[in-house]
Order: sequence, then C-alpha cells, then structure tokens
Amino acid sequence: MPDTTLVIDLVLWAVYLLVGVAVAAALWSAVHGVRTHERTTDAIASRHTSMIGWATAALLAVILLLTYLLASPAPVVSNGKPFTDALWLRLTDMFIFTSLLLICICSVLVVVAKFRR
Repeated sequence: MPDTTLVIDLVLWAVYLLVGVAVAAALWSAVHGVRTHERTTDAIASRHTSMIGWATAALLAVILLLTYLLASPAPVVSNGKPFTDALWLRLTDMFIFTSLLLICICSVLVVVAKFRR
C-alpha cells in the first residue's frame, strides 16, 4: 500500500499546477481580449466595450483587495488540529466573501436588467 502522505502531496501539487495554469490562462485571455477587441460602442451602455472590460477587471481587483483586508486571521480548528496560518485563513475568507459578493451583484444586475425595459 502506498504511503498516504506521498499520494496527498502529489494531489496537492497537481491541484497547485492546475490552479496556476487556470489563472495564467484567465489572465492571458483577459489581456488578449482587451487588447485585440475592436473599439465599438456597446448598444446598452453607450461606452467602449474595452473600457467596460478594464473597469470590470479593476473592480474585481478592488473587491479582492477589500475582502482580503476585511478577512479574519483568527485560528480555526480543522480535524481536531488548530490551523493558525494567517495568510491562508485570510485568502480563504477572501475567496468566500468575493464569491458571495459577486453572486449577489450578478443577481441584482439580472433583476435590474430584466425590469429595465
């Protein structure tokens, strides 16, 4: 039977690699899309669509920063062991709060867009 710590380490490194590839692909796609997009006017907002892309990216960065700064570094007990690494505790809270906030914002925007007409 293989050593479980070796298997867990391999799975964790595979996850790190996949997350890194996903983040790199997302960043490349965002930069490439903004740089190569034609400067056409959006029919709904009457703004350049590239400006909307940059504003969306900037707003996401601000939300990530704010949720990181507001996150709690308080220790958590997981599987009977205390987890005290403040960086990972804050990052976990940041991603949870950011996800919830973006879901709420999207829900409100869908309702507003539905009844706008």
